[in-house]
Amino acid sequence: MLGFRKGKTDAVSGFLGAQTEFVGKLAFSGVVHLDGVFHGEIISRGVLVVGSESVVNASIHSAVLKISGEVHGDIIATERLEMYPPAKVYGSVKSPVLVIEEGVVFEGSCSMISSAPELGPLVEPEEDNMDGETADSISAQAWSPEYEDELENEEHSKDAAHKSGS
Repeated sequence: MLGFRKGKTDAVSGFLGAQTEFVGKLAFSGVVHLDGVFHGEIISRGVLVVGSESVVNASIHSAVLKISGEVHGDIIATERLEMYPPAKVYGSVKSPVLVIEEGVVFEGSCSMISSAPELGPLVEPEEDNMDGETADSISAQAWSPEYEDELENEEHSKDAAHKSGS
């Protein structure tokens, strides 16, 4: 059980269970709870909860971050970073608010930032790098509304070019 209070708006919108492993880039808004193994990069405008059974090896940029698992990598929490036992955190952290409870292992550097750095788009558009996946097979919740509009405009442009024979 995690040792922090959950607000009424902390409804989990995504979950990576204890028996799962994920490699890549995770971008989201809302609340995501990780209990598995994650390698890569995490970008969030919401809340990331790293459960006590999880092992995360990633660069993390999140508004709010609550850790009770093991994290290796650089962390930027634009609003708040909380660490609860049995958390083990290795790397540099930057946050305007930092809470480390007794029993947490933290090895690294800490910088207190006064203002939240602006977070750009959650997902950068990539040219022809979908590896055979259709846009419908990817969760649209991870995309910003602007990126979704770009995809629609691009699809309409391709359809128009195909119909005109170019």
